[in-house]
Amino acid sequence: MHKKSIIMIAMVALMIVTVVPVFAAKTISPAATNGLQKGKTDHLYLYEKDSETWDIVEDGAWGKLNINTNKGTFVFNGHALEPETAYVLICYQDPWPGTDSLVLGSATSNEEGNVHIKGSIDYDILPSYTYDTDGDEVADVEGSKIWLVLASDFDDEEPTEMSGWTPSEYLFEFDLINQSEIE
Repeated sequence: MHKKSIIMIAMVALMIVTVVPVFAAKTISPAATNGLQKGKTDHLYLYEKDSETWDIVEDGAWGKLNINTNKGTFVFNGHALEPETAYVLICYQDPWPGTDSLVLGSATSNEEGNVHIKGSIDYDILPSYTYDTDGDEVADVEGSKIWLVLASDFDDEEPTEMSGWTPSEYLFEFDLINQSEIE
């Protein structure tokens, strides 16, 4: 073989050895990240869910919330939503109707059904609630729910709360944020 051919084969083999493990470690879907990724930036996925089973709707609307924890800022991008519709990104405060839920931001989706909302966020002031996860068999979990809801279903006057319920048009969190187990 020629010297150039041997060098090319060696370079390809080196690339395969270094690149393949990187692809193998990457998650295959947003759900595989289980909500938040700890670090400089937290990521939370929101999904359209079936309001009877609370399962994620396959090929439904979805969004991703990126939170820069160092700067206290966030960017949310939603996709496959109702076109040209006003939405509000909230931290929902249980129980219903979500009295004192916190508005994170609002925007109107474009003609393709995409929405972009950005703003500031402070983990210390997010409303949280203690959820009974499985009766008395496991520890309760405290955390915050992030929802994207129709602006027409949310009353942003004091006290803020849900004034309507159209869950087929909402995006719900994949996981609670700021969650901690309560003994």
